[in-house]
Amino acid sequence: MSSSSSSTSPSTLIDLTAPYTLHPLLSSIPLSEPDSDAIIHITTVEHWNGNLYIGTSAGELLHYVSIPGDAPGELTWIIASRLQPPYSIVQEAEDEGVKQILLLPDAGKACVLCNATLSFYTLPELSPAFGGKIKQAGCTWVGGLDLNEVEGEQQGKGSGTAIVICLRLRLRLIRIGDEARKIRDIELGGVRALARRGNLACVADGSSYSLLDVVNEAKIDLFPISSNSEVRQLPERTRASLELLSGAQHGHSRSVSGSSPIRLGRHERNVSLGAELKSKDSSSPWPARTSSQTKTSPAISPSRVRSPAKVETIAGASPEPAVEVPAARPLLPHIASPTGTEFLLTTGTKANDPGVGMFVNLDGDVVRGTIEFTTYPRSLVFDGGDVEAADATGVDGSHEGYALALVQRCFDGASVSAVEIQRWDVGPSEAHQSRAWIRIEDAETSAGISGVGLRKVKTSVELTMSSTSHMLRSRRLHLHPRDAQVSDAETKRNDEEDVFASRFAHVQAAIILFSASQVQWVVRSTIASRLDARLEQATNASSERISIDVKAVRMVLNDIRGEDARSELEFVTFTYIRQKASLLLFCSVLLTTASDTIAYETDKCAASEALVEGEIDPRILLSLMVSLSVEVQEGTEGIWTPQGLRDTVYLLRQATEPESQSQHTRGPYGDNLLQVLKRYLLHWRAKKGFGSVADEVAVFQTVDAALLHILLLLDQHSPRGPATLNSIRAELNDVVDKGVDCFPRAVELFRSFRRLHLLSRLYQSRKLTPQVLETWQQILEGAHDAGGEMIEGEQDMRRYLSKIRDRDLVTKYGTWLAQRNPKLGVQVFADEHGRVKFSHQDTVALLREKAPSAVKEYLEHLVFARHKAEYGSELLYYYLTAVLAALEASPDLKETLHDNYETYRALDPPKPTYTQFFADNSSVEHSDFMSNRTRLLQLLSSADPADADLSSLRAKLGPHADLLVPETIVLHALTGDHDTALQLLTHMLGDYDTAISYCLHASPAYLFSPRPLNSASLTPPPHSTQSSLFTLLLHHFLALPLPARLDRSSELLERFGGFFELEAVLEEVDGDWSVRLLGPFLVGKLRGLVSEGREVGLQRQLWGARELRVSYEAGEKIREVGAVVVRDVGQTGEEGAVDVEAHG
Repeated sequence: MSSSSSSTSPSTLIDLTAPYTLHPLLSSIPLSEPDSDAIIHITTVEHWNGNLYIGTSAGELLHYVSIPGDAPGELTWIIASRLQPPYSIVQEAEDEGVKQILLLPDAGKACVLCNATLSFYTLPELSPAFGGKIKQAGCTWVGGLDLNEVEGEQQGKGSGTAIVICLRLRLRLIRIGDEARKIRDIELGGVRALARRGNLACVADGSSYSLLDVVNEAKIDLFPISSNSEVRQLPERTRASLELLSGAQHGHSRSVSGSSPIRLGRHERNVSLGAELKSKDSSSPWPARTSSQTKTSPAISPSRVRSPAKVETIAGASPEPAVEVPAARPLLPHIASPTGTEFLLTTGTKANDPGVGMFVNLDGDVVRGTIEFTTYPRSLVFDGGDVEAADATGVDGSHEGYALALVQRCFDGASVSAVEIQRWDVGPSEAHQSRAWIRIEDAETSAGISGVGLRKVKTSVELTMSSTSHMLRSRRLHLHPRDAQVSDAETKRNDEEDVFASRFAHVQAAIILFSASQVQWVVRSTIASRLDARLEQATNASSERISIDVKAVRMVLNDIRGEDARSELEFVTFTYIRQKASLLLFCSVLLTTASDTIAYETDKCAASEALVEGEIDPRILLSLMVSLSVEVQEGTEGIWTPQGLRDTVYLLRQATEPESQSQHTRGPYGDNLLQVLKRYLLHWRAKKGFGSVADEVAVFQTVDAALLHILLLLDQHSPRGPATLNSIRAELNDVVDKGVDCFPRAVELFRSFRRLHLLSRLYQSRKLTPQVLETWQQILEGAHDAGGEMIEGEQDMRRYLSKIRDRDLVTKYGTWLAQRNPKLGVQVFADEHGRVKFSHQDTVALLREKAPSAVKEYLEHLVFARHKAEYGSELLYYYLTAVLAALEASPDLKETLHDNYETYRALDPPKPTYTQFFADNSSVEHSDFMSNRTRLLQLLSSADPADADLSSLRAKLGPHADLLVPETIVLHALTGDHDTALQLLTHMLGDYDTAISYCLHASPAYLFSPRPLNSASLTPPPHSTQSSLFTLLLHHFLALPLPARLDRSSELLERFGGFFELEAVLEEVDGDWSVRLLGPFLVGKLRGLVSEGREVGLQRQLWGARELRVSYEAGEKIREVGAVVVRDVGQTGEEGAVDVEAHG
C-alpha cells in the first residue's frame, strides 16, 4: 500500500488568513480490515526522521516510511509494518487503544502505551526492545522528559533518557538506554499528565494540578482541573509523605539525572517495571504482580505483525485497581511549558463550556494573563515563542508564540470540531483579536470526539508550499494578455523565476492533526500567504462588478508599517503586500471615479501614501487607465511583477470596464485619479539616478510621458497666460525645464495639445536652439498656442538671440525680428553684451538686404546712441524722404503747417520758440511726421557742411520751402548765408528768440535742436562774429512793421547793446526815434565807456604796484647774497688765476 501526500485533500474549511493551514499527509488510512464493520479511529500520531507512527483505537500501531515522490519536494508514504502492542484488558474512553507513542531517539527506543499497558520497541522498525520481556501494566500515562534537556538538545547524552511512568497509585521514574533502569517511585497516583523541567514537575491527577519536586518528593497544590470538582484528598500516607513543608530537607535527596541504584537484571520472562525484589533465594529479581481485567484481548489477525498478547505478572505483586469510568466525560488535563520558567494549565467547568489557560511560574504563582478557549480543549499544542527560535523551526515568524487547541465551535448553527489558534505571548485583548479557527468538517460524523487530535511530533519535516512561491515569483505583465504570445526568452525567464522563488516554498512542520482516517500537517502559514489572504478577503470580485474593503486593506498596511524584515522572505513579502495593497487602494479610487463620485479626501490620501510606501511600478497603474496606458513603455523584456500582483491587475482590468471611464478633468476623473497619479509620478521622478530602479529607461520614459500627459489634461482649463505660483502650469513648466526622458513623446504631446510655448521650453531644456527659435517664430506669426504663455514673445526672442553663439541663427532670426519690429530687432545687432558681434557696416548692409524697414532704426541707434556722426548724412536723407513723403501724401498736413505758421506769427511776445510751439500743437495722427521732422532738424542742424550734399538737400527742400521753413533756415545757415537765415527767422517765421540764439552761437545747431550732435558747435564764436550777426539781426528788426519794429529793436539794443557799435547803431536808427527808445542803449554804452576807462586806470595802478613789488623782492635777494670782490692774481705766474673774496 502506498499513499502520496499530494493526492490527499483535507476535508476542512480553512481560513486562509489564519496563522496556520493544513497540508495533506495521509488520507483513507486502512484502520480496519476491508471486510470489517468496526468503527476505528486514530488515537495518536508520532513522526521521526521520515517514519510515521499511527496508533488506532483498535490497539494497532501502523508504521509508515517516506520515499521521494515524482514531483520535487513531494513525499510518498508506504506502510512498513502493522503490529498490535501487548495489553491485558481493553480500556474504554480516553485509554482505549494506543494512547501514547513516546519516541526516545537518543536511546533508540519507543514507548507505546496501549490499553493501559506500556511496552518498548526499537527505532525505527518497531521491533520489541529488551527482548519483549519488559512491560508495565496499569499505566495511565508516560512521558515526563526533561524539557530543559530537550530544548538544549542534551537529552540522554551518554546515560540514557529519564522518563516518568504514571501508574494508578504512584509515579515511577526510569532511565531508558541500552537497558531500563528504575530511578525511584513517588507515591502519587492517578496522574494523567505531567511536564517536567529538571527536578520540578507539574502534574495533574484526575481532579487538580500541583507542582512536584521529584527528588525531594514535595508537592504544592495549585487549582482544580474543573471548577465543578473539589481537590481530591490524597490518602493520609501519601499526603504525609508528599506534603510540602516550609524549609523541609530530605537527607537522601538526589537528582533524577543520576544513575539509578537499582539495576534491572536480565531474564527471559516478561516482568513489570518497578516490582518489589524477591528474597535472595528466588531466581527472579522481580516479584510477580497480578491485575484484574474487565475485557479480554481481541483476536489478532494472522496477517499483522504479532506481539505478545499478554503481560505476565509476578506472583505476589499487588495488582493496580481498575479504572472507574464516570458517566460524564471528565475534563482532560493539559500541561505545557512554553517557556523555561512557566507552565500553562487548563481549567474549565464542562467540556462544551469555555476553557481557560493559566500560566504559573516555578513557585506556583499565577503570572501573565489568561488564555481563553471557545470550549475546553481536547488537545493543546504550543508552537513558537520564547523557547523555540526561528532557526529551530525554519518558519518565518516562529518568534511569535501560538497556542493551538482542539475545541468545539458553532459554524452555521452546527457545533463542529475546530482548531483554535491564538497568540499566547501577548496580552489577552490582542490574543482575543488575533484568534482564528480551522474547521474540521467530518470529525464528528466519522469517528466521534475521540477520533480528532493534535500532536506535536518529535521531528519536523520540510514541506513545499507552492502557493507562496507562485504568489511571489515574477511573471510578465502583458498589456493585452489575450493577444500575448510567450516567447522563448519569457519561458526561460519564467524558469529562472521559479527557481528563485522556490526557496520561499519550503516550510517546516512539526504539528499533526488527525481526524477519522486521515492525517494532516498543521503548517504555520508564511506571512506572505496570511497577508495576501487578508487582501483577497478585502476584494469582493464578481463577473459584473468588484468591491474593495478599503478599511481592511489599510489595516493590513498598518499591521506591517514600521516592521523590519528579518529574512529574505519577509523582505520580499512586505514589498509585495505593500504594492498589492496600494494597488487595491488605487483601484478603490478608480471604482469611485467610475461611479462618477468624488472620492473622500482620506481615501485619496491613503492611496497616495500607500503608493509611495509600496513603490509599485507606475506602469502597472497606468495600464488600468485607457487614456494613459498608451504612455506605458514595456522595454525590451517587458514588465515583470509578482504573479499575485499580476493576477490582481488582470482581475481589476476585467471588473473596472476601462472603456466606460469618464475622462472629464473637471469631474471625478481629474480630482480623484489624475491628482493621485500626479503626486505618485512626481515621487518617482525624484528617484532618477538611483541604481535600485529596475528597467529604469522604460520606467522613467513612462513616468515622464504619463506625468506630462496628466499635467496637460489638468492644465487645459487654466486661464491663458504665464504660470502663477503653485499652479498646475508652474508644475508643468518645472517638469519640462528639468528635462524629460521621453523627448519624442513629449514633442508629440505638446503638438497634439497645441502647447507651442511648452514645446519651446522642451527644446530649450535640450539646448535645441534652432527648434526654439522656429517655435517662437510660429507663435509670433499667429500659430495657435493654447496656453497663451508667450506675452512678450518678441522681447523673449531678442533676449534669447543675445545669449546664443550661432551667428547664422542670430542673423536669420535677428533680421526676421527687425523686419517685424524694427525698433526691437535692431537691438539684436546693436547689443554690446551679445555673444555674436556685428560691425556697423555689415549690419547696415544686412538690414538693407533682409530688413529694409529697420535700417533707419539702426542708423538712429548709431547716430543718437553711439554718436557715430558719419552715419548722420544717410540717416538725414531717411528722415527727409519720410517728411517729404508725408507732405505729399497728406494735404491736411500741409494745411496744418500753414495754419501753424500763421498762428505762430500772430502770437504776441513773449512767445515760445517755434520748436516748442510745434511740439505742443501737433496732433496724434501726425506723430510720426513730428518725430521724423524733429530728428531731421536735429541732424540737419548738426551736419557738417563739408560732408553734407547741400545742393542736393536744397533741391529736395526747394519745392516745399514754404512748408519747411525751419529746414530752409538751417540749410541757409549751413551754407553761411546768415543774412537769409535771419531774414527767414524774423520775417517769415517770426521766431525772434531763435534768431537771437543763432546770433549768440553763430551755429545752426542751436536753431531748432535742443541737443547738438556736433561737439564743435559747442565752442562759442568770436565776439566779432557775434557783433556782425547782431548787426544783421538789428537790420532785419528795423525792417519789421510797426510796432514790432520798435519793440524788437529797442529790446535787442537794451539786452545785447555790448555787441553793437554806437556809431553804427545811430546810423541805422531813423532820426525820428525818441530818446526813450534809445535811452537804455545809450546809457548802457556810456556806462560801458566809463567802466572801460576805470578799468584801464585800475590796470595801470595794478601794474605799478606789481613793479614795486618785484623791485623790492630783487633788493632783498641781493642783500641776502651779499657783495663779491674779484681780484686779478696773475703775479703768481699762473695765467688766468682769479682770487675771489666774498664780503658779507
